[in-house]
Amino acid sequence: MTIKEWLKDVYYAPFGQHLWSKQDADGGSQMVGEIRGWGAIQNEFNTEEEASDFQDKIGKFIADAINEKVQRDFGGENDKP
Repeated sequence: MTIKEWLKDVYYAPFGQHLWSKQDADGGSQMVGEIRGWGAIQNEFNTEEEASDFQDKIGKFIADAINEKVQRDFGGENDKP
């Protein structure tokens, strides 16, 4: 197992706030991270919807950053879902 294999095609799933890596051709995935900080995030916004949207933006940003880093350091394509 390599870093590139473990962090293959990382994506964010907003229902559960997890980062996943596509591990199998049949669609199987492995959780590789979790977006935390809801206690702090919810206090920064006027509504729960705004806080939830922000948390989702953070998750997508981190997934994109991981994919860009893997591509830059190891070459090849990491798809963005």
